[in-house]
Amino acid sequence: MANQRVAFIELTVFSGVYPLASGYMRGVAEQNPLIRESCSFEIHSICINDDRFEDKLNKIDADVYAISCYVWNMGFVKRWLPTLTARKPNAHIILGGPQVMNHGAQYLDPGNERVVLCNGEGEYTFANYLAELCSPQPDLGKVKGLSFYRNGELITTEPQARIQDLNTVPSPYLEGYFDSEKYVWAPLETNRGCPYQCTYCFWGAATNSRVFKSDMDRVKAEITWLSQHRAFYIFITDANFGMLTRDIEIAQHIAECKRKYGYPLTIWLSAAKNSPDRVTQITRILSQEGLISTQPVSLQTMDANTLKSVKRGNIKESAYLSLQEELHRSKLSSFVEMIWPLPGETLETFREGIGKLCSYDADAILIHHLLLINNVPMNSQREEFKLEVSNDEDPNSEAQVVVATKDVTREEYKEGVRFGYHLTSLYSLRALRFVGRYLDKQGRLAFKDLISSFSEYCKRNPDHPYTQYITSVIDGTSQSKFSANGGIFHVTLHEFRREFDQLLFGFIQTLGMMNDELLEFLFEMDLLNRPHVYSNTPINNGEGLLKHVTVVSKEKDAIVLRVPEKYAQLTSELLGLEGAPSTSLRVKYRGTQMPFMANKPYEDNLSYCEAKLHKMGSILPVWESAVPSRTPVRRPQVAVAG
Repeated sequence: MANQRVAFIELTVFSGVYPLASGYMRGVAEQNPLIRESCSFEIHSICINDDRFEDKLNKIDADVYAISCYVWNMGFVKRWLPTLTARKPNAHIILGGPQVMNHGAQYLDPGNERVVLCNGEGEYTFANYLAELCSPQPDLGKVKGLSFYRNGELITTEPQARIQDLNTVPSPYLEGYFDSEKYVWAPLETNRGCPYQCTYCFWGAATNSRVFKSDMDRVKAEITWLSQHRAFYIFITDANFGMLTRDIEIAQHIAECKRKYGYPLTIWLSAAKNSPDRVTQITRILSQEGLISTQPVSLQTMDANTLKSVKRGNIKESAYLSLQEELHRSKLSSFVEMIWPLPGETLETFREGIGKLCSYDADAILIHHLLLINNVPMNSQREEFKLEVSNDEDPNSEAQVVVATKDVTREEYKEGVRFGYHLTSLYSLRALRFVGRYLDKQGRLAFKDLISSFSEYCKRNPDHPYTQYITSVIDGTSQSKFSANGGIFHVTLHEFRREFDQLLFGFIQTLGMMNDELLEFLFEMDLLNRPHVYSNTPINNGEGLLKHVTVVSKEKDAIVLRVPEKYAQLTSELLGLEGAPSTSLRVKYRGTQMPFMANKPYEDNLSYCEAKLHKMGSILPVWESAVPSRTPVRRPQVAVAG
């Protein structure tokens, strides 16, 4: 096979993502002289959510197609393959990626021997596959890590050994494979593997817990290249960034490049679970350059039995507590990631765990739905844990949402989802943050019970737009959509902000606590401390509901207000202000927010809102004394004295 055109295809959920995996495979393949002489390469990164993306795909003309398959695009790939094979009947097609590996019988057609499947890491399997196609008498049985049909029989060759020396894989960035003008999102891999064996996750299960590192000089060179070529966002793809001592040096180099070249603008990472001191140091380094505003903390559950059932018992709650305390001392924000409903978790233990996180003063809490994907151990435990699933409504996806377990009924699952959405509103979005902390510390009403009470109150107000949104999501099948939580932001912080304030006021009255003047004041401070998710949302916080706090004047992006003298000290403590307490305060609401754009698809605005939950520190109101001689101090904190 000579002069063959090879097309790599990556179908992404965001536009402008560097196709790093395809670049890796090209780099290894081109090390073979036969392939260099026989093949030409083109790499395509196409957003599956863009208009006319199928037209772009159907214009690709090649002899060999290498398609990366993930849970979010496999539904489409299955529909598209017949079209591709009909249009290019003589083409060779190889499928690879976490969703298809080890599932040849599910994804391969006995009647089409030209479609094969890669099991495991793709770099060397693909290179050997391509070399075999280039040989005079190809025999795919010689290629390790393949599944394919031959004469109606499914054949799976012996596994390809894992790559222990990542430096044998050329860097696509440094090799000049990419036109940087096309891309803004850049994956960066500094190591590969995960030491944990969590049963719902592909990382550890796929890598047998071994972690291999890229050479430090190479990592730094890639970061420099991305910075010089104006990569807006860098995704550090390591499973546990901060696990290795050298990760501090990597973070320092990223910060240095930002100072020197102005890029990247943002860093995304999955932080190490048991290295709180190192993770905090990395967060501090990146946050000082504005590269990260919030530290992710992946807890998933607070229940010890549940941790054991999903083989996560070696990730300690004490490590989280140390991390949270250090982040607070360093004035760095964070968000905690949880999963609902993990096997072993009940509705009550879930609520208890969330309540504990609220007491620990987590900055924000993000709850993910439990998805079953291929090649994770939990897939083989469906019967053991009585897992019931609902298919993702997205036709391009193959995700299955877990909606019941042996410990959680379908109705309890819905209640947990509802609880999570109200948690987002009342806690993460600060709607009743001060009130909740005060009641919790006083022992009058635990934060988890405050959320549950609000949930019942909303059920009694089914026609309110906030309640209607949550009901529509829960009763539909869109819970797993990336933007589902973003809708909470949009509804409460923009479209129905004033109506939601009134809903909160009505709820507080039902608690029979509004004869408590301090509680009234805290409620007003909550109304004033809620962020704005868009830059063009009118600033009318608490309008008509303020009794103790006086709005003195309004500015374009801020308001000046006055608090009673007797609450000046408390206000200073609530907001983490330094210096002498003041009754005159200025609060600025706008910083990094983008405007709401009515001409864009509604879903795009909701996805933007969802992304802001990961960066709450960047949109929180900034408080300062309105007295000219005073100095702005820092973003608000949420601890309530008592």
